[in-house]
Amino acid sequence: MLTKAEHLETGIAACLPGTPCDVLVLDQGGLATDQGGASLVTDAWPEPWSHAHARQDASGSQRVWWVPSPAQPSSGWPKAFPVWLAQAAGAQAMLILARAPQTEKGPRHLTDVLDLTQRSPLIGLGPSSRGPLFPDRTGVLSPELAQRVQALIQSTPAIAADATGDPGSGPWDLVLPGISAPLAAAAHVSLPTVALALRDPTEANRPYPWKQIIQALLHVPTAL
Repeated sequence: MLTKAEHLETGIAACLPGTPCDVLVLDQGGLATDQGGASLVTDAWPEPWSHAHARQDASGSQRVWWVPSPAQPSSGWPKAFPVWLAQAAGAQAMLILARAPQTEKGPRHLTDVLDLTQRSPLIGLGPSSRGPLFPDRTGVLSPELAQRVQALIQSTPAIAADATGDPGSGPWDLVLPGISAPLAAAAHVSLPTVALALRDPTEANRPYPWKQIIQALLHVPTAL
């Protein structure tokens, strides 16, 4: 019987596309639905990602995967599958886009995420060649990359909590359900990440400079 880590490796081997990836954009808030060009084939991805309508920038030197998160997340390692797949395809960085609450007046970049769900995709994964089962998560949200993005969108720092219900009060500024799963996988494979909480571009009365943000993310530090 295969272990969960072996199932993950089998899934990665079956789903690796022919084109590489430089940056993974995991769009949890439906904030960049107009980005990307050619479709990224996801038919063989584990559910519910197989119908994700992912896209890729197929021209130029920057290969970007734009992957919207499904409305109904899965459990276990499949919930963060695109992170592992993108890293295997050569990704140098990840950008997570979450929809900010209506009370937020401007963009926020996350400096820390508190996982209150106890539903990490690493639970039960077992020994993996991708990285340690209990990775150090303190550096996965890259301060260097966040500073570059901050200069482009004038974001302010925030701490987020990931909770399945109302977590009450605590040392967090925002509650962003689902934000911790991709971060756990990114920490597992040492993939530098920037996580943003943004208002809808139409509500913010300005488009976000996606091209410049991607360029900033490609200035990746050599190590976490």
